[in-house]
Amino acid sequence: MRNGIDLSQRPRGRPRSFDADVALKAASERFRTHGFAGTSLDELSDATGLARPSLYAAFGDKRTLYIAALVRLTERVDRSFATLVGLDLTVREVTERMLLGAIQGYMSGEKGPSGCLLIGTATAEAAADPEVRAALGKFLAIEDRWIEELLAAAGSTRPAASAVVVASVLHSLSVRARAGESREALERIARDCADMVV
Repeated sequence: MRNGIDLSQRPRGRPRSFDADVALKAASERFRTHGFAGTSLDELSDATGLARPSLYAAFGDKRTLYIAALVRLTERVDRSFATLVGLDLTVREVTERMLLGAIQGYMSGEKGPSGCLLIGTATAEAAADPEVRAALGKFLAIEDRWIEELLAAAGSTRPAASAVVVASVLHSLSVRARAGESREALERIARDCADMVV
């Protein structure tokens, strides 16, 4: 007891229910909404439910937490592409699935459609931060490889060239979602792209 306050009842350090992945997901969403520079430590603390000392203990500084968020998304995207392997889809069908699946994610966010964390925020940081640039490059390489492999497996006659087009449309859809275009408009672009890929 100090100054009339029962210290045994005061929460200390991380909450007992602390889950690093849940906290990282919450931090990722806050970064996706506000970007790296626009997200303060107080906002990260609010998003994760962790006090600043607990954030530092669990993840390190803000930049380290941001890099972890980029890695987490890259791993998620890698697993998402893997779910399309062996589905015996046509080139059009696999393209449409990739694009429409991405739109579903792009249209979510803390305050509305937020696009892709990497495309929406890491592109701004990559010019001055080699580690962010490397994380973005790894993401793009994984994306390119998966799209080309999936298109080739579906019977594309030009999988490498078509993969570049599909990836470019994926990035454009992210930007357009963040800019407020409707789901209907994004889905129309996705279907038009699927019609053109061979």
